Amino acid sequence: MPILVAHRGFRTPTGENRMIDFINALKTCQAVEFDIRMTKDQKIIIFHDHNFKRIGKIDKTVRSLTYQEIKALPWFNNHPEWLPALFIDDFIKKIANKYHLINVEIKADRYSQAEFQQLQLALELLRSETKAEIIVSSFSYRTLKFIANLNSNLFKKGYLIEKLSDLDQNLLQHFDYLNPYLGTIKRKSNVATIKSINLPMNIWTFKYDKDVEIVNNLYPKKLINSYISDIANLKID
Repeated sequence: MPILVAHRGFRTPTGENRMIDFINALKTCQAVEFDIRMTKDQKIIIFHDHNFKRIGKIDKTVRSLTYQEIKALPWFNNHPEWLPALFIDDFIKKIANKYHLINVEIKADRYSQAEFQQLQLALELLRSETKAEIIVSSFSYRTLKFIANLNSNLFKKGYLIEKLSDLDQNLLQHFDYLNPYLGTIKRKSNVATIKSINLPMNIWTFKYDKDVEIVNNLYPKKLINSYISDIANLKID
């Protein structure tokens, strides 16, 4: 049966991708989706944006600052609950074992081979700390190629797309899931193509109950693995 997944820990205007969001999300479901990226000193943090304009109120990219420099930013000093969590020290070591499904999106970046290896080691540590199903996903073609080569006995692989033209059919053969944008799969002209792909979907991002009804009427339940949602009380039955 399809399940509910907490998008960034049930994102709201007042919180997303924070440890408190992940803790609170567990009151509703044991499935979570979040984003990871690297700092200048190669710390892996849970953070969606490429820069700190929206969260941090400064025009600096994540890759331009060390984690200590991020901690020292005035906005995070004044809002410590918003400080980006460390993937290993915070999420993996403190809360990963509480979840039944963890969808890790690796944000697009110019990762070196050494950094991809570091990401792999972090994912393997996550695997060792939880019995959850772990789905690793990305939009980035280069990162998708990295994901395709992960050990299929340890991880499930999600091919993230915003539009159907994003798909590389050859690469798609190495993936367990299609992770499509809700607006794309709702478009009736896309339904036949999506059905022909015949991969279960982790669909993002639900905000309204009516969209669940639309999707359920367009696709058989076997093609819906999860509803990735901003709202905790989404009616999925």
